[in-house]
Amino acid sequence: MEAAVRCSPCSLGTLISRAFRLNSERSEVIDLLKACACVLIVWHHLVFYSPMANVVAEWIPLLETFLLDYALMAVQIFLVVGGYLNAKSWASAVPKSAFDLFPRLLFRYQRLTIPLFVALSVAVAITALVRPYFDHSSLSNSPVFIQVAAHIFLLQDILDLEAFSAGIWYVAIDFQLFAMAMACASLAQAWQGISGRGSVIRKAFGFWLVLTLCSLFVWNLNPLGDIWGAYFFGAYGLGLCVGSWRYAGIKISVRTLGLLILTVGTMASAYNPRARLMVAVATALLLCWYEANECNAIPCLKWKWIRELSNASYAIFLIHFSVSLLVSAVVFNFWAENKSANVVGLGVSFGLSVWMGRLIHHAIETPKPTWKRCLQWAATLMATSSCVMLLG
Repeated sequence: MEAAVRCSPCSLGTLISRAFRLNSERSEVIDLLKACACVLIVWHHLVFYSPMANVVAEWIPLLETFLLDYALMAVQIFLVVGGYLNAKSWASAVPKSAFDLFPRLLFRYQRLTIPLFVALSVAVAITALVRPYFDHSSLSNSPVFIQVAAHIFLLQDILDLEAFSAGIWYVAIDFQLFAMAMACASLAQAWQGISGRGSVIRKAFGFWLVLTLCSLFVWNLNPLGDIWGAYFFGAYGLGLCVGSWRYAGIKISVRTLGLLILTVGTMASAYNPRARLMVAVATALLLCWYEANECNAIPCLKWKWIRELSNASYAIFLIHFSVSLLVSAVVFNFWAENKSANVVGLGVSFGLSVWMGRLIHHAIETPKPTWKRCLQWAATLMATSSCVMLLG
């Protein structure tokens, strides 16, 4: 495929058609990355927020250190993979449909927020339920109306308001990153309409590359900027570039693209060392290898549990904190000093999180998102919060 991109006179349409066929099958690599990242992040939060982990840490301190200090870097995997899938989704549709920015943004908002509102409703209810019996720093304060509204519009971190659950910041960042990427795509479409020459996907690739470099060398250096998508665009943009490479028909091989990514990542890390950046670069290089392999299936990774964990990873990510709160409260009240009970409690928290996540994925996340469903679940969140405020 790389030789074809460099030398063949075949049209861009042919390349896109072939790339679309190559990606019509399910990707075991993407499933594995999402599943591993999901597991690491859930366990990071279990160790960070649950008092059960403090008891267990006396047995396995090195594991606790790893989960506390390094497991959160798995967020970089989600960022790169998210950019990669977003680029492929948009690029594969370019020849087939007109581009409308705001409908895409609204649809993305629906997809993100419907399961989010479900998880937040559960989090608010469980926090209120366990508060009288479980005095712990991981509990959020009773909700107020402005806080609920901020969560509905994904503004809680920008407004410096306490989140109802762990990891909710990522949902807002994901939406911001998607909006930035699609704004670039919209500009590329407008430029294409004016110039009438070249490839719209290549123009979008150029915009994404510029923003990626700005993030890696400027925006990502300010820790106070982590409430904005621009801070994370370096990792997300690497995924965008790898995902759009084949469709853009750029006359370099994917191996050369991988070498360029490694070079840029090394330079950015030398300029300001960041371990999370190297995780993002490593993920992008793995996706480059996958593209070099023409996205062929990998039979040894075709495990049902990986696919199901990947599918439900977002729902698991959203619900696991509430599950952890409930299990932690039970263990804390009955077996606070029992190491075996706390080990079992951590395992039960993880297992229940996966089970609840799969349930939410199938019942809530899989059905087509609509404004009716979105408003219903937003109303559920407001009603739950109102009940807690009145009863609290």
